[in-house]
Amino acid sequence: MAACLCTKLSFNPCLSSSSSTVRGTKALPLAANSQQECVSFTVNATPRRAGSDRRRGLVMSSLESTSPVEESEEVALRIREQMMLEKVAQKYHLEARVDVEELFDEVDYAQINAFADRPFSGNPAAVCYLPYPRSDKWMQVVAREFNLAETAFLVKRINPPSDDKKPKKRKGLVQVDESGKKLKAVKSFTPAPADNEFDLRWFTPMTEVDLCGHATLASAHLLFSSGIVDGNTVVFHTKSGILKANKVSGYQEFDGPPPDERDPKPAKRRQPSDKGVVELDFPSSPPTACSDSSLLSEALGGVEIRWVGRSDVGDYLVELQSSEDVENLNPNFEKMVDFPGRGGVIVTALAAANTEYDFISRFFCPKMGINEDPATGSAHCALGPYWSSKLKKTELNAYQASERGAKFLVRVDEEAGRCYLQGGAFLVMAGTLLGGSLQYSK
Repeated sequence: MAACLCTKLSFNPCLSSSSSTVRGTKALPLAANSQQECVSFTVNATPRRAGSDRRRGLVMSSLESTSPVEESEEVALRIREQMMLEKVAQKYHLEARVDVEELFDEVDYAQINAFADRPFSGNPAAVCYLPYPRSDKWMQVVAREFNLAETAFLVKRINPPSDDKKPKKRKGLVQVDESGKKLKAVKSFTPAPADNEFDLRWFTPMTEVDLCGHATLASAHLLFSSGIVDGNTVVFHTKSGILKANKVSGYQEFDGPPPDERDPKPAKRRQPSDKGVVELDFPSSPPTACSDSSLLSEALGGVEIRWVGRSDVGDYLVELQSSEDVENLNPNFEKMVDFPGRGGVIVTALAAANTEYDFISRFFCPKMGINEDPATGSAHCALGPYWSSKLKKTELNAYQASERGAKFLVRVDEEAGRCYLQGGAFLVMAGTLLGGSLQYSK
C-alpha cells in the first residue's frame, strides 16, 4: 500500500497581499522493486510583504539529509521561490492546478517623475512591480489605464543568466533524476541568482516599445529608494539588451544589518527616498543623414531645417536654425502619424549662449499615442553622439523644452558605443492595483 504524506507551508510572494491555495501530488517510486510513495502538499498563500532570507537559508542548509516530508516542503519552497508555478509543476510532474490570475490579486505601483530637477517637472512614468510575469494584453490595458507616456513593468529575475564563468555552489536543491527515482537533496553548480537583476518592459497607451529612457530611470529610482536593491547598480534585461542604472546621489544606505522581523521596535529602518539622481548606461544611437527634409518641413510648419538624419531605432533627428525655432515649434501631428517606422521626430538646436546648456530638444511621436513627450531618454542616445561630434565634447548639458521641462547630463563614450544619461527622479505617488483590475483576459 502506498504511503501518503501531507505538508503545509506559507506561500509568500514578495509584494502580494492576497490569499490562495495550490495543491499538488507527486508519485515517487522509491526503487525499481518497491511500491510507489505518494507525496501530497498544500501551499497556503498568506499576506506577506517580503520573503525571509533567514528562513530560506535554514531550509536550504537542512537538506543534507532529508525526509520525504522535507522533500515535499522543498518542492513547495521552490515553487514559491521561482514564482513560476505552472513551469515548476511541469518540471516536477506535479498534478497542480495553478490559477495565476487569482494567485496575485494586488500589484504595487509608483508614479515617478524622471529627468526632473524639481517636483512636477520631467516625465512621469508608472512603474508596476510584478511578483509574476503577466500577459502582454494585461500590461497593455494597465498602461492604457495609467494613460501616461510610458508604463514600466518590473519582474525580479530569480535565477538570471550570468556572465560569471565560475558559478557559485548552491546547497540543498532538490532534483528528480532522469530515471524517475525519488526527490533528493543535491549540491549543484548553477549560475548564482543576482539580487539586482530584473526583467523590464515598457508600454505606451497604444503599444509596447523596445526602449524607454525615462521609465527606466523611474524603475531604477523605485528599486533604489525602496531598498529592493541595496547595491549601487541595477541590471535590466530588456528587448534592447542589457541596460544598467547606477546610483549617483540622494539615496539612503542601511545603517547596520537589516532589522529582525520579530523585533517590534527596530532601532533603525530604511525610509523611502522621494528623490535621487540616477545614471543610465544605454547603447549609443548616432543618427545617419537622410533626404526627407521636404516631408519633415511640411509636418513642422515650414520651419527652416539645417540637417536631417535617422537614429538606429528609426526616429528622425532634425536640427533647426535656433533654439527659438525649437521652442516655438507647432507641429502638425496628423501628418506625423504617416511617417515610417514608429514615427518619432526629435527636433534640436544649439542652446542660446546665455544658458547653462549645450543644446535643447523636443520629441514628438503621435503615431505611438504621444504627441509630445516631456522627457525622452532614448532620444538623447541619438542627440548625445550627434552634438558630441559637432561640439567636440564628451560631456554635455541638455534641456528638453517641453511644457514640463527636463534636464539631462549626457556623457558619450564613442569607442564603447555607450551613452550615459544622468537625471533626477521624484516619487509623486504610490498605490496598489486591486484585484478587479487584474482579471482582464480578453
